[in-house]
Amino acid sequence: MTLRSTDPFRREQIGLLRRIEELPVLAHELPSMGVDQRISAVERVVAFLAQTLLPHAQIEQQILYPEAERLLGRRHDGGAVEQDRREVRQRIRELVAADPSDPGAIQEILYALHAVLAIHLEHEAEVYLKLVQMQPEQPVRRLFRRVTGSQGGLTPAA
Repeated sequence: MTLRSTDPFRREQIGLLRRIEELPVLAHELPSMGVDQRISAVERVVAFLAQTLLPHAQIEQQILYPEAERLLGRRHDGGAVEQDRREVRQRIRELVAADPSDPGAIQEILYALHAVLAIHLEHEAEVYLKLVQMQPEQPVRRLFRRVTGSQGGLTPAA
């Protein structure tokens, strides 16, 4: 399989990873922000999670993992994706309910989100890597197109 055939997936992963890696940076900066800045930052994080990340995870659960199971002939825990989605939804609720005058509480939520999402993306990359290593190019290329095409431009700009 060529690097070119994995470009859409790699761009998507890089875009998501960049956004996820902003979470601990933001958490670190929260104490130096004013309350209005914190509110704005939390709104941006919640929008990213709700509008980009959760739809991405849903598509993985519906398309990637079932197809990976079929192509590789082994079970890939798509249930872990659902658990990750539940965890992210819970952190969204916590962010929305957090007191913007308490940067420590928001920091805890952002650090927890970072941990969950970093592991989630690592797991996803492992599944794609197994597919690339073990399957002929055409079925994997079709799967990449289905997953990235189903998102309709949901990936944040890199």
